[in-house]
Order: sequence, then structure tokens, then C-alpha cells
Amino acid sequence: WLELESDPGLFTLLLEDFGVKGVQVEEIYDLQKALEGQVYGFIFLFRWIEERRARRKIVETTDIYVKDEDAVNNIFFAQQVVPNSCATHALLSVLLNCSDIDLGTTLSRLKMHTKGMGPENKGWAIGNTPELACAHNSHAMPQARRRMDRNSGVSTGRFTGEAFHFVSFVPIDGHLFELDGLKPFPMDHGPWDEKEAWTDKFRRVMSDRLGITTGEQDIRFNLMAVVPDRRIAITHKLKMLRTNQTIVSAALEKLLKSEKKEQTSASSSTVKKEGGECTTVKQEPESPVKLSSEYSELLAFKEEQPSKDQSDTTAPAAIRQPPSPSAAPSSASSTVTMSKELETLVSMNSSSDSVEIVGESSAIKQEPDHQEPPPSPPGSSFIGAGTFSPKDLLSLLKNLESEITITEQHLCDENEKRDRFKLDDCRRTHNYDEFICTFLSMLAHEGVLAELVSQDLITSRKPSFGGMHSAASA
Repeated sequence: WLELESDPGLFTLLLEDFGVKGVQVEEIYDLQKALEGQVYGFIFLFRWIEERRARRKIVETTDIYVKDEDAVNNIFFAQQVVPNSCATHALLSVLLNCSDIDLGTTLSRLKMHTKGMGPENKGWAIGNTPELACAHNSHAMPQARRRMDRNSGVSTGRFTGEAFHFVSFVPIDGHLFELDGLKPFPMDHGPWDEKEAWTDKFRRVMSDRLGITTGEQDIRFNLMAVVPDRRIAITHKLKMLRTNQTIVSAALEKLLKSEKKEQTSASSSTVKKEGGECTTVKQEPESPVKLSSEYSELLAFKEEQPSKDQSDTTAPAAIRQPPSPSAAPSSASSTVTMSKELETLVSMNSSSDSVEIVGESSAIKQEPDHQEPPPSPPGSSFIGAGTFSPKDLLSLLKNLESEITITEQHLCDENEKRDRFKLDDCRRTHNYDEFICTFLSMLAHEGVLAELVSQDLITSRKPSFGGMHSAASA
């Protein structure tokens, strides 16, 4: 097993190689900032010099150790018995203690096989799983293999006089656990308050440990969070927004067609009764110009909300809540069902404060001008007294289009970030030794290597002499 860097991109790709789906790793830069969204666990990397490591062996907090054998065996806590495997240990300590993660074939088999085992046997099970070892080593730098060859007798994690180690923090049965493969037992930091998230408890524990709260921070560390894959949630949101966009566009088109039909009928010949006689009055065909003007006004409408007492009675769209999810709409041709996300947007962009969407589903229902809203039957509720004009729907449509643009950019950013992870991994793991040796051999064969080395030596000396001469002159 080779030493791995502490990089969120590397850990994310390592999860994919393990067969885990729907999970990624993100780096945490500000421990004082509250964390948003679901977090499966944290991976904490810290490094200390030899003196600090020796002091750590003497001073240990043992009062939070969980020593009950049944309790220890019921969680996935594995002792690190294989050198340089702490990165994989830290990931597995988070993944195998979460019940709502798609682990894939390899980790599901490992979790089932090690159920009820002790920490040492679980550690050997990890070290003897070839799929994990191959995935782990595939992301190591070539220098890691050379360092291991030079230090074949050294345990793990030593580089330039410093030691690196990963530990995990996970929520288990309402308690914050710290799982360190180099410790004999898991550590229970206790429950978190009812009104706070488990991540808040974690932030307090880490702040106290690192001395952030007392201003005595002197430990270099790196913190990563195991979270759901952002692309899944963004893709789902984008799908819902596009569905809502289609619904609102269809509703707006129906209202405009209804308005056009009414204006066309109003411009036709009408019959008036005067003194018992019928007189036919023919009006000028003004409707095409009037409709075009109003349609242009709708297209030019920019995110403005009408006054509270304003209501457009032209082809109104009343929002109703059906009595039950199975109740059929009264008119299949004029009813558009709205999703829950769209209901929220409608309530935010409605032209009347009295219109508020509640419940699980609603419908945009078109009603003729001459009809009053019928009384709500028992078991149903009429939501608000306001109506939605074409302007209201157009405003909502523009908001949806803006949200779609923003969400598409977020998805593009996440995909580009994943591509950068893969590119950086290729650069990290590629062995450039052959290229460098071949290039130097070609320079020597052409007889220019010695000259280039001499020029570089002369160039490197000039700044030092120049700096000394300038200092003497000063």
C-alpha cells in the first residue's frame, strides 16, 4: 500500500474506483462556517513532527474510549494493520457506517463479511481485499513507491521528518464518533443537542482540539467532508425547472389564445335592440392591432409585481387545490397541474398577496369571464381570491428561465470540476522519469548538455554576485 495525498479530487475518484455511487468528497476551508446540506462524515488529516508525535503517545484521552466489545463490533471500526492504508481506512469508516449510501459490490461484500468482527480482524480484511489495494495504489504518485522502497522497514506516513494520518468523524446512533485506526478503541464524543445538527457538534470538538477557540492553533491540518454527489441534486433540480417551464408556457399560451378568441368575437358584428327593433352594427376590425400591442406589452414585462388591489379579469387563472390526489380536474383541456417547486415560485411571484399555494398539489384552472368561482365543495379548499393574468405567468416564466440558466451553469461547473479531478490524477500518477531520462540522453548525444549545464551554472551565480555588489555599494 502506497501513501496518498490529501486531495478531495483523489478521494472522489477513489470512491468511484471502489464502486460507490452518488458520493463525493469536498474540502472544508472554514471550520467556523456552518455547513449546509447532508454530510455523511468528515475525514481529518493532521501532521505532526516527531517531538509532537512522541508527546501524543504519552498524553491520550482514554475516558471517551468505547470499550464494550459488542458496541465496538456493531459499528465498523477497523484497526490499521497495513502501513499507508489510513486514507482508505478513513473513507471506509465513513461509508460503512452509513445506511443510505450505494456502496457497490465490493464494499457491500466487505461490510457483510466483517459484520460482528473485532477491529483487528476488520483491519486485516481491508488489507487482504485486492480490489481496495489496487484502487488505492492507482492514485499514488511514483515518488511514493520510491520512498517506500527506500524506507521498506519504516511503518508509514513519514516524509521530511513529519508524519501524516487520517481519522474519521461520523454520526452513529445520535453520538459523534471519532474512528482512528491507530487507536485501540473508537472514541465517543457524546450526543449533540436536539436543536442542532451533528455537524455543529463536530465543529465544536474540532475547534477545541485545534485551539481555534483559544487562539492557540499550531497544528497544520486538512479537513474534507464526504457528501452526496452535487451533480445528482443539480440534475434533479434542472429537470424540475424545465418541467415547470413547460407547464407555465402551456398555461400562458392557453390564456393568450383565449384572449385572442374573445377579442376576435368582440370585433365581429353585434346585434343591438333599440325600441324593439334590431339594428346590426358592424365594428372595425381593430382586434389584430390591439392583440399585437398587448402581446408586445407582455413580452416587455420585466419582473414587476402589480399593486395589491390590481386584478386582471381578462381570462383569469384561478388556483385551486383538488379535494384529494385522486380527484379528476373538471376540465382536462384547461387544467395544468403544478409541481411543489413551481407552487413555491407561484406564491413568490403572484400578483395578489391573497394568493398563496399550500398543500401538495395545485392546478391552474381557466374559467370564463361571466362565471363566478363556484363554492368549494366539502373536502376541498379554494386558495385565495386572486387570479393569474398572462403577465403573472410571464413573470414566473422569466424567473424559471433565469433559474434554469443558473442551474445549468452550476451543473457545468460540477462536470468541469470532475474533469479537472481526472486530469490532475493523470498528472499526479504519471511517471515522467522515462521522458526526462530520454530527453537528457538526446541532449548529451547532440553534445549540448554540457553547454546548457554550464550556462545554467553561470546564470545562477550572477544574481548572487549582483546582490552582494549592490549591498556593498549601498
